[in-house]
Amino acid sequence: MTAPIPSDEGRKLIWERVYQDLLRHAVPDSRFNYDFLSFTPDFRGSSAAVDRVIELQCYKSAAVVLITSDNSLESLRHRALKDGKKVLVATYRLRRGFILLDPARIDDDKLLLAACLDGMERPGIGRGLSLAQLCDEGLSVDLCVTGGLVFSEQGVVIYEGQALFEVQWALLLDIKALGVSTWVVAIAHACQVVDEEILGMEKFRPSKSGEVQCDFVVTPDKVFEVAAAVKPDGGIDFSAIAPEALNNIPPLQELKGIRTMEQIMANGGFGQEKEKAKDQAKPPSAEEQMGMDIVAKLMKGYKA
Repeated sequence: MTAPIPSDEGRKLIWERVYQDLLRHAVPDSRFNYDFLSFTPDFRGSSAAVDRVIELQCYKSAAVVLITSDNSLESLRHRALKDGKKVLVATYRLRRGFILLDPARIDDDKLLLAACLDGMERPGIGRGLSLAQLCDEGLSVDLCVTGGLVFSEQGVVIYEGQALFEVQWALLLDIKALGVSTWVVAIAHACQVVDEEILGMEKFRPSKSGEVQCDFVVTPDKVFEVAAAVKPDGGIDFSAIAPEALNNIPPLQELKGIRTMEQIMANGGFGQEKEKAKDQAKPPSAEEQMGMDIVAKLMKGYKA
């Protein structure tokens, strides 16, 4: 009996195999060519997968859809806008937060432009929204659709790509813009969906903190439906966030500032904090200072 392959090693072995097949089906990116670790490619036949997604009841009933910025989902973003749905898109690696596309505010002849990454941020197309603005507008996501590099037939993400979907999920869950019952659909080419047992490996299961299992994995030829998909019910755990991620992802910084502000108000407000400061001789820690700086930026924004 052979020993099981460690999960991280198994993921790499699967990706090496998928990569060779994906090269034959992927559409190269204008900037990243075939560097799939920098983007999730569109693939020949993706329109057939989109046709299958729009037949799902969870799509038909959705009013607001989170669709990741993957190249493979551009045609779905266009279709969702044509169907009158609001589409929420995170910018590349969340560097500029979230963009809301509302077809009621976009001219019909600009919907195709709105669906592409280079067009959605143009004036009069999409609106950039902070987490605070998402909360203020009461936006509630009914369905999430994501691309990725490799999925199992059970909806487990084996290789995610650059969209940071799980971070998006945690952020929106934290501000109650979605819930654990929100549907999750993945779109991929058939070569990107694997059966681990055929490859001689144990099946991957959602095990990491924050790992989101998809309810459906859709290819041009088939729909894999997953029963009782596992999704995290907690938001962002800042103790597990690397400083580099916090520095490079503005919505994480904003959420940390929001939490700091909530803590200050729970302790009696800014006046109470000032009184406490008089009684405490030690300076704030680096983490406390970061939170105070973020709160200051937020307050400037509110005053403006």
